[in-house]
Amino acid sequence: MRDHPYAFLRLGDRWVNLTMITDIVDHGDRLTVFLASEMARMTGGEDPQPVNVARRFTLSDPKEVKKLRTWLKLNDEE
Repeated sequence: MRDHPYAFLRLGDRWVNLTMITDIVDHGDRLTVFLASEMARMTGGEDPQPVNVARRFTLSDPKEVKKLRTWLKLNDEE
């Protein structure tokens, strides 16, 4: 394993940009991961602004939960 964290991590069947994680809810044996994403669609008449949405997915595979927790520990600055 690398000795320092990296931005992309394969979790389940997806690659996740871990810099886009906004929150993680720990349910003990599973984790709910919330990601921020900027949609290409613009809203608002004269001065359009990008729409920000939150996506989430749940990790329940024990190997994937451990993998993400290990990454979080490597990235902990305290």
